[in-house]
Amino acid sequence: MRGGYHTRMESVPPIAAAAHAFAEPVVGLEPGVLLHRSRHADTVRGRWHGLEVVAKRVREDIDSHDERTSAGHAILREGLLLRRIEHPSIVRVVDLVHQPATLVLELVPGRSMREELKVRRRMPASEAARVGAQLADALDHLHRRWILHRDVKPANIIYDGHRAVLIDFHLAKEPGAMRGGAGTRLFAAPEQVRGGHVTTAADIWGLGTVLYRAVSGRLPFHADSGHPQLTERPVPVLERLATSRFGGDFTRAERDLPRDLAALIDRMLDVDPDVRPNADEAAFLFAGMVDDDLLAS
Repeated sequence: MRGGYHTRMESVPPIAAAAHAFAEPVVGLEPGVLLHRSRHADTVRGRWHGLEVVAKRVREDIDSHDERTSAGHAILREGLLLRRIEHPSIVRVVDLVHQPATLVLELVPGRSMREELKVRRRMPASEAARVGAQLADALDHLHRRWILHRDVKPANIIYDGHRAVLIDFHLAKEPGAMRGGAGTRLFAAPEQVRGGHVTTAADIWGLGTVLYRAVSGRLPFHADSGHPQLTERPVPVLERLATSRFGGDFTRAERDLPRDLAALIDRMLDVDPDVRPNADEAAFLFAGMVDDDLLAS
C-alpha cells in the first residue's frame, strides 16, 4: 500500500495495524503502527510533536541489560551518522533522543522497492536509469564522507515513482578491514561475504544487483541458495532478460534494455571490485542516459 514506510517485509510477518504502546514513553512521540521488529529494535510509524515520522527504539522485551545497552548505542550511532548527511535520496533525521535511545526519521512517501517490484515485476529502462542516477549520487555523497552503507537492497530503498531514498544505516561503517557476512545474502558483494578489506565498491555491487533485478525481474545468479556470488559469475543482464522473458531472442531483449545500460549494470557486478565504477562515475553515466534521452521508448 502506498504511503507506507521502510518495512523489511521479507523477514517479518504482517503486524496488526494497531497503535504500538511503549512502557517507557518518549516525550513528544505518539507511537502508531508497528512497522518492523528486528532482533534488537522496534520501528513504528507515529507523530513527533504533531509531525508524521518513523521512530526506531530498542525492543523493550530484551531481558539482558548489556544487550539493551548495546542496542541503544547502535541506534544512537546510526542517528549520529545520519546527522552528518543531507541528500535528497538519503533518509533524513528529524531528532535523536538519548534516553531512551530513539531515532526519529522523516516519513518517506512511497513503498519499498521490494514491494514495488513485487507488484510491477520489472521497471522500464528509462526509469531504472533515473533510479540508478539518484541512488548512485546518494552513494557518492556517502563515500566522499568515508561511509559504506553495506546493505543496499530493494527493501532498503523507498520509492514513490519519482524519488528513490536509501534507508536503514544500522550496518554503515568506514571502509576497511571487516568480518565477513554483513549485509543481505543475495545482495552482498563477494568481498563483503568473505570478509577482509572491503571498499566502497561493495555498495556499487549492491546497487548493481538492485538495478539488475529491476530491469530483468531476476537476480544475477542461477542459484538462489547459499552464497552464489562466491562460486558463480553473474549472468550478463541482457542474457538473463533474453532467456527469461524473450525466449532467447537477444534482439527483442536489446530493444527492451539498451546495451549501454546493460553494460553499466554488468560492470557494477564485476567480481573484481577495482573494475566496478565508483559512485560518481556511475551517477554521471546514468544521468547521461536520462538527460540524453538515450533510453526513451
